[in-house]
Amino acid sequence: MKYIITKNILLPVLFSMLSYAAVANDTIAVANKKIGAVVPLYKNPDAAIEKRVSDLLSRMTPEEKFWQLFMIPGDLDGVDKNRYKNGIFGLQVSAVSQGGGGAGQMLSYNTQENAYTLAKKINAIQRYFIKETRLGIPIIAFDEALHGLVRKGATAFPQSIGLAASFNTVMMGQVAGTIAQETKLRGIRDILTPVVNIASDVRWGRTEETYGEDPFLASVMIGFCQRI
Repeated sequence: MKYIITKNILLPVLFSMLSYAAVANDTIAVANKKIGAVVPLYKNPDAAIEKRVSDLLSRMTPEEKFWQLFMIPGDLDGVDKNRYKNGIFGLQVSAVSQGGGGAGQMLSYNTQENAYTLAKKINAIQRYFIKETRLGIPIIAFDEALHGLVRKGATAFPQSIGLAASFNTVMMGQVAGTIAQETKLRGIRDILTPVVNIASDVRWGRTEETYGEDPFLASVMIGFCQRI
């Protein structure tokens, strides 16, 4: 199982999108001081989060709620923008699936994009979702970073099982800090790490992604997530 590490805790909100489809339309308009326009309550940063969420949910269609529970590799390159007219929870930008079936889990990355290029691309994608979709819900740009961000120019550290063999939590903190910095520089705000499963059978195909068979060791090593 992978934990999705984000600055904000989004999971309860996402579950509520399914549970409260019939939330009353209790909208309160507030004045936008900068442009003098009236904006909905959910866009008012000064309002209570609970009220903003309820207001947003009351406006969402079933299709829009579904897409906020959906994340895929891809971006807007060569894609009809209407495909994402209902928004989407997350995009793994500049990554595409290599094929169907089992191959669908294998991704191909654009290796020509440096950190600056990727950050600009993610910003442009974010502007589309904020400015051109009906509700203007921003996306979460996500990626893999189990033992280093999977991007050009990022640092590749030893696999998790190797890092755990060091028994060095201070070093793990430094690894995590580097991953966090290299991720944020590219505009990525969500990474799929760590794998917290305990490796009890080496025949499992993802044993190398774990921190071993000892629960205590695994627990102290994954403490590095606090740095991400």
